[in-house]
Amino acid sequence: MAKQSDKKIAQENLRYLRNLKQSFLIVNAIYILYQVLYNFNTFTFWLATGYLVTIGITLFLWKQLVTYGSPKFSSDGSVIWPGEDLNSEGLIAYMFDIIYITWFVHITSMFFVWTWYILLVIPSFAIYKIWTFFIKPNFFSGDSAAGSDFQKSKRQKKLEKRQQEGKIKYIR
Repeated sequence: MAKQSDKKIAQENLRYLRNLKQSFLIVNAIYILYQVLYNFNTFTFWLATGYLVTIGITLFLWKQLVTYGSPKFSSDGSVIWPGEDLNSEGLIAYMFDIIYITWFVHITSMFFVWTWYILLVIPSFAIYKIWTFFIKPNFFSGDSAAGSDFQKSKRQKKLEKRQQEGKIKYIR
């Protein structure tokens, strides 16, 4: 039964990677054909630089996804390793999100130049995650003694109160 799930993950990964490659080629072909051939007079140095930087990031992330998600097959066609599940949460999902946001910006920037600012969502989200999960809890958590009362259960508070009053009964 475990081999069936490996086969399913391998097939899904191959499908995701194939769709990612096709979409990558389509989006970039549309952008290049429109900007370079049709609308070349508005294709400035900064737009070309932005496009090349974002295409470089997208290619890097695509290569990482191919490395993570490519299944390994034996000579008889059975799955040796299905690859990481590309449908999983976490870093892989963030990689897909960055690629999709970049494609969205490429397509919409053909009509509205200001959509390049949408790319600021990516570092803003990263800063938000770093702040909420690392910096704020570790460096700005406040006094630990004051916060400890909120973490104690009612039973613990009750036992501490009895202990301070000296009314603890011992059963033998």
